[in-house]
Amino acid sequence: MKSAIKYFVTHFDTLQSEKPHLKIIQQINKLNRKERGELRNQLFERAKFLEASKSPEQIILWLEKCFQIIDKYSFSFNRVFFSPGNGIKESIEKLLREARLSVDLCVFTITDYELARQILACQKRKMRVRIITDDEKILDHGSVIMKLKKAGIQIKTDHSHYHMHNKFGIIDNRIVITGSFNWTYTATKHNQENLLATSNFDIVKQYQTEFNRLWEEMFQL
Repeated sequence: MKSAIKYFVTHFDTLQSEKPHLKIIQQINKLNRKERGELRNQLFERAKFLEASKSPEQIILWLEKCFQIIDKYSFSFNRVFFSPGNGIKESIEKLLREARLSVDLCVFTITDYELARQILACQKRKMRVRIITDDEKILDHGSVIMKLKKAGIQIKTDHSHYHMHNKFGIIDNRIVITGSFNWTYTATKHNQENLLATSNFDIVKQYQTEFNRLWEEMFQL
């Protein structure tokens, strides 16, 4: 964030006419809503120090341009997918391939080996991977849960006559995927299913809170 602030200040006179450097665009893209708010606040603070050398009109235009750049290059992802068809599965695989920090999955069952490979790839990239799943479904034919556990992935289950029936995931603490879709071949090839993927900060935060609550409640496999 410091380098972004430095860029905005040092390019005060040219910000209106030039495209931001790629490095700055990438930094802004990584910020969540809270961090973007902090960036705006710090730019306001810097504006106070510019009053000695710049006119109020120049400062207002500069701030306006800074905020336009932040809004333009902020990360946003809101999509809906449906099956049967490969749209849901391919979208999940893409999100897992692009994950960089963490993957938290709270899913009823996993029998799709291609999705399992992407989960394992996240583990190999030294990311934090956690899975919550149903205790009875790990016994199903084709379940990959024990394979994921043997690879070192943290897995927790319920101990209940009822089901841990959630089907959601959180990627890098900034994208939620949720819907009716089970992580199975049948869900991709035959079932009428849906998946919502969103980067909405408030929704992501609520799902992350629920995942953390369940993680504390559930039992280590």
